Amino acid sequence: MKKNIIIVLFYFIFLTPSLSETIGEGELKLTDRKIKYFKKYLSGKGNTKPGTFLITTDGSYATFWYCPVAQCAVGNEKIYIKKCEISAGNGKKCKVFARTRYIKWKNGINPGKGKASKISSKLSFEDLKLKLTELGFVDNKLSLSSNKKTDTTKQKKESKKIVKKYELKGERSIALSWDGYDSLIAGTVNFDESDYKGNIDLPLPNNDGICEGTYSLQAGGKGTWQIACTNNMGAAGTLKWIKEGGVTGIGRDHNDKKVKFTVSKKS
Repeated sequence: MKKNIIIVLFYFIFLTPSLSETIGEGELKLTDRKIKYFKKYLSGKGNTKPGTFLITTDGSYATFWYCPVAQCAVGNEKIYIKKCEISAGNGKKCKVFARTRYIKWKNGINPGKGKASKISSKLSFEDLKLKLTELGFVDNKLSLSSNKKTDTTKQKKESKKIVKKYELKGERSIALSWDGYDSLIAGTVNFDESDYKGNIDLPLPNNDGICEGTYSLQAGGKGTWQIACTNNMGAAGTLKWIKEGGVTGIGRDHNDKKVKFTVSKKS
């Protein structure tokens, strides 16, 4: 009996691959095509459930495995990775992006666990893309667009109207709530917008540093933002343009703390 226990312990300690070794790290940006593929993975098939989603470190190739039962253990991810790399070819490296419905990839924004990293299978493509944007996996330069030519043309027209109406340059008052700061952060933010994109320059209180970043304007009054601060903090999320040029935004920082802000309307 003792011999059997020793053999089992030896297997788990020395032969079972470390789950942390298989998780991807670093910057990763998903295209619309990969987001749609990830959505397919989240939906499952028949009685199967999402198991493991893998992607190359450059985001060019992805594949996934389903779990045949409602509750199952993680399989041998090193074998999954090897199969993924063979299919990807050209010496590309694959890593785990998600386990079940939790995104595990470490990019400095995604916490890798908890509610923030759990993705619902019921999200629409647009909502899924916004969620991935909050977690830092979508390039702010990419807009929410449809595959249909008519929809794309319509969005371009709407975007042009928005930029023309809400073109910003100069300073605005901002009120920002950042978990970890006891009080509301009040200050100014510098906007310099052109070609649907702009730069953000925001000083933090108590000489904590300066945050610099970018935002991108999208059709329908929506957009995305991201900032990096001199105190090694940063955050990203989504924003919404309101009447008369005001802006509201939400997101999370590198430690999964909530960030909310409101920018004053155009005077």
